[in-house]
Amino acid sequence: MNFPDFAVDVRLVPEAEKGAFTAFARLADASTAQERAEAAIAFADVLGNPGEFSRYAIGLQADRLASIDRLLKIFKENAELLVHKTWVEKTDEKRKDRLLEEINAFEREFREGSVGPAFRRFVALCRSVAHLLFGAQSRADDFLLYCFRIDPKLGLFFWYVEELEEQSRSGHLLDELLTMETLVGMYVLSSF
Repeated sequence: MNFPDFAVDVRLVPEAEKGAFTAFARLADASTAQERAEAAIAFADVLGNPGEFSRYAIGLQADRLASIDRLLKIFKENAELLVHKTWVEKTDEKRKDRLLEEINAFEREFREGSVGPAFRRFVALCRSVAHLLFGAQSRADDFLLYCFRIDPKLGLFFWYVEELEEQSRSGHLLDELLTMETLVGMYVLSSF
């Protein structure tokens, strides 16, 4: 039984959030840009504020690019603030410094259009943020269950990150899919 079935079976995910699992499957399997955008919007609407993400996925290209630029700036500012404000043991101070460097590298890669490297770096950033927030628990086998119990949306986000990580290992994926999935992730992480 995969984790979404388990989560649904034990009612860790409220009815409103259950649609995220099918929206993600539609996003990953989409064969057109329109299908991809619709699925990404549906997924982001579950984890964020309904209607907000659409500005990054549909509309006039100039408007979308301006919105994406603002999202990238907000993501970077929020991620840096999170890193700076999170207390860690002295032994993890270097980890925080590396994470700040990784945030800058991600922004640079994303802006340069290096989709694959930016996608993989984003997944790694999310893993590092989880470790920063939850310590060793972030590597435990029951981490997702732990997150779902704290907050279903937090659980869904880290489930999403695991799915992205699995995708990144599966081989070559379309840049359009990786870009859309990265945008969804940035949007959600910026909304927490």
